[in-house]
Amino acid sequence: MEPRVSPLALPRRGHFDLGTGYHGDVWLDLDALFLRPALLRPQVRRLAGLLAEHRVDAVCGPLEGGAFLAQALSDVMETAFLPAYRAPASPTGLATAYRLPAVRGGIGGWRVAIADDAVNAGTAVLACAGQLRDHGAVPVAVAALLSLGRADTTVAAELSVPFYAADTLRSEAWPAGECPSCASGVPLTNPAAYP
Repeated sequence: MEPRVSPLALPRRGHFDLGTGYHGDVWLDLDALFLRPALLRPQVRRLAGLLAEHRVDAVCGPLEGGAFLAQALSDVMETAFLPAYRAPASPTGLATAYRLPAVRGGIGGWRVAIADDAVNAGTAVLACAGQLRDHGAVPVAVAALLSLGRADTTVAAELSVPFYAADTLRSEAWPAGECPSCASGVPLTNPAAYP
C-alpha cells in the first residue's frame, strides 16, 4: 500500500484566506510536499497509469506545485509538459489566471491532462482548462496529489472530465463573501504563526 500524501503537506486547521478568493479550514505547506520527490514516486506512477488511458499528448500544471507534478507525470508518460504561468489578475476579477507558453506549431487538438499539487475549490485547474481550450487543446482528465473537500465533484461538474487523486483530505472552502467563519466573527488564522 502506498503511503499517504497528506502528512507530507503538514495540514493545519483554522480559518484561512486561501489566496484564490476562497476561505477554507485547512492550510497546507505545499512546498514541504515536494521536499523529497522520491517519496511521491509511487503516487506519480499510479496517477500516470490512470492518465495514460486518456491518450494524453501533454500534461499541464500551474507553475507552482502543480507544475512539479505535471512535469513528473509527463516524464513518466513520455509526453509534453506545459507549464501554466501565473498571469496578472484579469479585469473580470478572476483571482487566478494563467497563460501558456508558446509552442511551435501550437497545441490545437492536443489531448491534455491537468495536474495540480492540491485541488480544493478548483480555481487553478479551471483557469488552466480555460487557457487550454482558448489554445484549441482538449482537457481530458485532472490529477492531483491531494483532493480536498468536494474537489472531485467540483472538477467533474465544471469540466466534465475524470478526476484522479493520490490522497484525500476532509476540508471545507467557501467564496470569501460566503465564509461562515467570517460571518461568525472568527478571525483569519495566520499560517506563518505555526512552527
